[in-house]
Amino acid sequence: MAIKDFTTGNIVRDYSVDQLKDAAKLMRGYDLAVLCAAGSGHAGGTLSIMDITAALYLKVADHDPKNASWPDRDRIIWSTGHKAPSLYLGLAFAGFCPVEDVALLRKLWTPYQGHPHWLKLPGVEVSTGSLGQGLSIAVGIALAGKLAGKNYRTFCIMGDGEQQEGQIWEAAMEASHHKLDNLVGIVDCNHLQIDGKVSDVMNVDPLDEKYRSFGWEVLRIDGHDMQQVVGALEKAKAGCGKPVVIMAETVKGKGVSFMEDLAGWHGRSPNLEELKKALAELDITDRVPYQKLLDIAKFYQVEVDRRLDAKMPKFSRNYWWNSTENMRVKMEPTRKGFGQSLANNGDDERVVCLGLDISGSITISDFYASKPERKRRWISMGIAEQSATSAAAGLAKEGLLPVLGT
Repeated sequence: MAIKDFTTGNIVRDYSVDQLKDAAKLMRGYDLAVLCAAGSGHAGGTLSIMDITAALYLKVADHDPKNASWPDRDRIIWSTGHKAPSLYLGLAFAGFCPVEDVALLRKLWTPYQGHPHWLKLPGVEVSTGSLGQGLSIAVGIALAGKLAGKNYRTFCIMGDGEQQEGQIWEAAMEASHHKLDNLVGIVDCNHLQIDGKVSDVMNVDPLDEKYRSFGWEVLRIDGHDMQQVVGALEKAKAGCGKPVVIMAETVKGKGVSFMEDLAGWHGRSPNLEELKKALAELDITDRVPYQKLLDIAKFYQVEVDRRLDAKMPKFSRNYWWNSTENMRVKMEPTRKGFGQSLANNGDDERVVCLGLDISGSITISDFYASKPERKRRWISMGIAEQSATSAAAGLAKEGLLPVLGT
């Protein structure tokens, strides 16, 4: 079904499998270009989910770009909110917004923030970003559909590392208990998260058996085989009397050789040279106007800077750090102090550090980085904030000094 005119019920456009493959390739190119323009973001996961994005937004989900709030539309929930560029490009290619506008990714005052904001961009169903919450939201939306007698489907996109969140399993239990056959979970199984391999950080397998034991129908596919992707999504949408989850085997950084299957590309954006190399590998250099996209972002930022400067109070002298010789300081992110303190004070055998997957970002892993003998006092807990906090309470009860951060 896909893109419809809800006033007439007519399908505006239908895509063949080959057209979807081409669209996914182009979306990958635009994704890399807007990430480069932003100077930050998540390349790895946005590339791994793109085939599913193309199939959902251009082929399987019923929605109307001219009426984003059409009551009978299918709902798509991005529990993995950090993959927002994929969401934005799915909407753009479907006609909800101009594709070139996505070049304003992560810019102040634009609707294309680093995590989706439903009040700012038509087509975005929910503001997400805190992992583990999306499936619960999807359960609520599916329940609302049942109560209202609606036939729409609710799709929820999740990551495999995200399955470490306990809330996921509460929602899975609820969906089965209430026989939500209008709910479809999609797990992007790229096997990597910020801290490394999912199996090393906190093993979640066997996911298929776990979901089946919770009463779900499970479909496992190659997430980059468009025929399989479309087939699974259409089968799941048709319903089978219980919730369905699609386990999509994917490759983080798919399509770009120097990004593929590398955890380091989880939270990185390409620089200009890397962008050009990636577009060449995708064979779409002449089809993605990357310089125009970069210029759109650049000129917009100039105007943002001008507006911000106009709001700043002016004094007879400039008192900003590093503005004059007598104001010279070394500028470092505040979070680095966390890691430096642990590195300097971690010899106490009572100190135990708990890793919650963002270890490098908050620098908690500096605790053992230069002192490998401390590694035995490093405990990986995965993406599980509530459980890790309670585990820390248990460690503290036994006289240890647990440290964690998220």
